[in-house]
Amino acid sequence: MATRTRWLLVLTLTCGCGRQGASPPQSASTGSAPAAAPVSVVPLAQRIGWVDRSCLAIANKTLSAGAAITVVSLDDKSTKLLDGRVLGITASSEKCPALLADRRSSNVAEGWSFYELELAAKVNLGIGVIGEARRVEGGLDLDGDGAPEKFTQCATSEGVSFGVWRATPYRGVPLWSGYYYLGYDTEANCPPQ
Repeated sequence: MATRTRWLLVLTLTCGCGRQGASPPQSASTGSAPAAAPVSVVPLAQRIGWVDRSCLAIANKTLSAGAAITVVSLDDKSTKLLDGRVLGITASSEKCPALLADRRSSNVAEGWSFYELELAAKVNLGIGVIGEARRVEGGLDLDGDGAPEKFTQCATSEGVSFGVWRATPYRGVPLWSGYYYLGYDTEANCPPQ
């Protein structure tokens, strides 16, 4: 009896161990992995930043050269996604307009770190997402719910306000927000919240 019990225990452990490296269960309807993908453990505040041309401003001092980035271009009304990579940290106003003399101190005081980017196409203003960004129809899903988030930018009296929203933009609290001080007066067009 003891030999039989040991044999069943070994068989059970062997079968259980063989499943650890197995791929995730397949969905019966599509034959693909389940829809819910794990959300990155890095906080959104350290994965999202605003982009001015080829410069990323982000609350993260530890990005490595070569890190993947997806930029949501906010140059027109349609959502345009651009792939790229981080080239490295920069302090150059030639590479990063946010570091021009008349705006540098305000933007640095906000706690942003600045990185030069290499992008697949030109962008004036956008929001960048570092690392793996889950693409879904209509944009990017950052919170793992299967629906695309809404990316916005609007003008304040002296800069640009950026936001990422779970639902209707400018209602409630955004998932992420950022502010870019331009150093000159602009015509405000941000909707009231």
